[in-house]
Amino acid sequence: MRKFASDLWAGLRTGPARAGLAFFSLALGLFAVTVLLATLDALRRQAQGLVDSFGAGSIVLVHSPETAWNRTQVDFLRGNLEGDAWVSGVKTLPPVPGVEAGVAATDDGLAKTRGWRFTEGRALDGLDIRQGSRHAMASEGLCRKNRWHVGDIVSLGSEPYRLVGCFESGGATPGLPPEAVFIPYTADALETGDAEALSRVDALLFRAREGTSPEALRRRLAALLGQPGLGAEGIEWITPDTLLQGVRRWQRAIGWTAGAGGALSLLLGAVTLAGMLLSGVRERIPEIGLRRALGARRREIARLFVAEALVLSGSAALAGMLAAEGALRGLGGRFPLPFHFGAETRILPLALALGIALFCSAGPAWMAARLPPAEALRNE
Repeated sequence: MRKFASDLWAGLRTGPARAGLAFFSLALGLFAVTVLLATLDALRRQAQGLVDSFGAGSIVLVHSPETAWNRTQVDFLRGNLEGDAWVSGVKTLPPVPGVEAGVAATDDGLAKTRGWRFTEGRALDGLDIRQGSRHAMASEGLCRKNRWHVGDIVSLGSEPYRLVGCFESGGATPGLPPEAVFIPYTADALETGDAEALSRVDALLFRAREGTSPEALRRRLAALLGQPGLGAEGIEWITPDTLLQGVRRWQRAIGWTAGAGGALSLLLGAVTLAGMLLSGVRERIPEIGLRRALGARRREIARLFVAEALVLSGSAALAGMLAAEGALRGLGGRFPLPFHFGAETRILPLALALGIALFCSAGPAWMAARLPPAEALRNE
């Protein structure tokens, strides 16, 4: 084994400049590949988290500030989509002095449209809505932050509400306050006596039922909103696709930049490595002939050149991967994109380096192995 390692080192030293350039190019290319894989893996996880928290079959419609829907329109949409989707209307209320969380009035369908799971208590129900009960529900994170439990009295300004449920929201809902306490649709009107405020709806939420595709739901919803009196103008559609637009832009940007830079570096490294091995075969013809004359078999000669390529590429891969991980972790929050070092990010660059080594060494190794001993010795 020590003799084999000595032969490898002697082979790499025959062209130190070419070996150094190949090592640097491969390391730089695999540095870029590692950054690319770590970033794309993190963005993929982020996209999956967005879809999971929002809901794959969910749609949120937000109106322009100048106009809004009313409860009659919400009831019309619910009646027409009853078998295909859960429908809910939500109205955000003005900030309450002294209350950090937002406040939103909702009907009894919100929990179903968002697919929330209640960790404690229950959702607001039809009785709460009809009676204008002073009940409220909040996310588990908000309950934990404020140490609220089901049955506690929550003060929203000057009005007390009894907490009836804490739910797992899975993330913020577009169109609604990031952290909100939800009260029955009619509870705010008891305080203001404002019929117009009671009727107003700022956001519509839909979730496809089992057996209805999100695309079919969107088409039906667009057709319904096209009818007169439903205020189709000034609507912002929020779906998993619209949420993922930003993530996809980053994926394309990092793919083009890091991917192109890494590909060029790897191409240069592969060409340099192949040239180094070919030159090594020509410069080591007498050595190859002597080895063959002393009984070395062809596969042993070929293995020597393949091993040189594997050692050089493997060490370049390790150097590039370690540099990439150190740079990303060292930059921390200053790096503009998320990153995650999973199994694929750690294995694929090394596998790519080994593939390049095998590809580049196949020709030179074959040439060295096929070299006749007599001809090699004549060149000494």
